[in-house]
Amino acid sequence: MRGAIPNRQNGEPPRTLHRMTGMPIQVDVFDDFHLHGASAPEWNQRYLQLSAGAMRSSLTEASAGDVHVFRKWMSERVVQQGCLPPGSICFALLNGSAQGTPRVQGVELRDDRLFILRGGEEFTIQRPRGMELLAFTFRTETFLQLLDERPLPAPARALLSRPILDAPPDATQQLRAHLLDALRRSQAFGGDAATPDALFESLHGVLTDAGGAHDTVGSASAGFIVAQCHRIVVNSSGAAPSVEALCRRLRTSRRSLQDSFRQVADTTPVHYLRGLRLNLVRSRLMSTTAAQLSVSQAATDQGFEHLSHFAERYKALFGELPSETSRMEAGGRSNPTGSRIDPTQKKTVG
Repeated sequence: MRGAIPNRQNGEPPRTLHRMTGMPIQVDVFDDFHLHGASAPEWNQRYLQLSAGAMRSSLTEASAGDVHVFRKWMSERVVQQGCLPPGSICFALLNGSAQGTPRVQGVELRDDRLFILRGGEEFTIQRPRGMELLAFTFRTETFLQLLDERPLPAPARALLSRPILDAPPDATQQLRAHLLDALRRSQAFGGDAATPDALFESLHGVLTDAGGAHDTVGSASAGFIVAQCHRIVVNSSGAAPSVEALCRRLRTSRRSLQDSFRQVADTTPVHYLRGLRLNLVRSRLMSTTAAQLSVSQAATDQGFEHLSHFAERYKALFGELPSETSRMEAGGRSNPTGSRIDPTQKKTVG
């Protein structure tokens, strides 16, 4: 079954779990969300900024053995896409409130829901303004060893193939508090921090009483429509397809298309798809030198014919003119606007 957690094979030797007592930590604060993807290239992440304003974001990470805990916050509304590296399993949940409805794989992510991602699976997160996500990953081998030592009931184990689970609020809150405590303790560099088995105990309590999350058929359909429109525009060249053309291609009405974008992305199709094209321009500018690609060529390649209108919209979305966007240096190195913070000196944003 695709997405299922593998069981131990007959004759397979027991796995060895290496327990550790400390979690080295690092804190990254970025002035540009595109740099989040560069901080973890193995996740192949892409970000699409939808709300206008200068992006502020932070990423706090801690690791111990085969477990990795992280806390990610972004100030603006963003579509985050990526793929979990093979050989891993990831669990994530909300931390605090946001200005809108978060969605993962098109399904609403609430305080009492746990998001599960398995190695090799792609994901899409609709992040409203101010959303913060807490997450932790295990190596699959480590997670299987922990399951051997502390088995889940059969119904709970079967739920591990689901993308989102409904869980008791007190259990998710306990897991949330455990993750935050792990990050706080890790900043002491040497104090007792969470170990893989300790985090698993909190997770075990969530999984034992969890149930499969269900969204309405209309919600699932809306997520599919938005995802298909996104894919079509990304794969198109030159002039972007019109809303009418997208409706014809997807065999849906204009009203259904508009309702889908309102429900999933809290915006109109025109605004979302124009923002997507502006983000594609920005990504190309940041990954090339001025000699390799001019601003006008990058804009034209995404169907922006009137450069003055393009520059105005670009600045309204990102808070800077395209000519002010950081470009690659001649030697192929990026010119980052983010910073790595010594956690013993500064606090993370958010």
